[in-house]
Amino acid sequence: MNIINRLNALENQQKKNLDDISALRKYLEENPKLVKSWSDLNEVSGYYIDSFSKIESYENRPVHDDNRNVFATENQAKSALAKAQLSQLLHSYFSGWNHHLENYAILPQIKEGEFIPYIGISVLPQFLAFRSRDKALLFYEQHKELIHDYWSEFLP
Repeated sequence: MNIINRLNALENQQKKNLDDISALRKYLEENPKLVKSWSDLNEVSGYYIDSFSKIESYENRPVHDDNRNVFATENQAKSALAKAQLSQLLHSYFSGWNHHLENYAILPQIKEGEFIPYIGISVLPQFLAFRSRDKALLFYEQHKELIHDYWSEFLP
């Protein structure tokens, strides 16, 4: 009897998977504007970081290999600039993700429109990873503004 129940459950799961695939195909047919690749975009607008580390606006330009570095939002460009700086600062802490060791990550929580850091053990790779909670906390305290800039990509 147990085998029959398991076979029925597998059959029901297969039907559900097929229904999900059918729903996805229907969605894609009804939304033909979904772009399949970078080269299928008509134009690019947004923000980029110039060679003087200044965020610049970039409007309505045809897609080209030279503008693959344009972010859709100013906050995303600001975040990328902060991430570059943080990556240099992480070296002085001998930090970064290590799959052989315990990693304490600094992650953003948004409460009432404000970023609140969560510092805890992470099992998934993270950019802001440290060997100890104390080191993560110290890094956050010393570089809070830059970390908040890095998290700004999550703001509207």
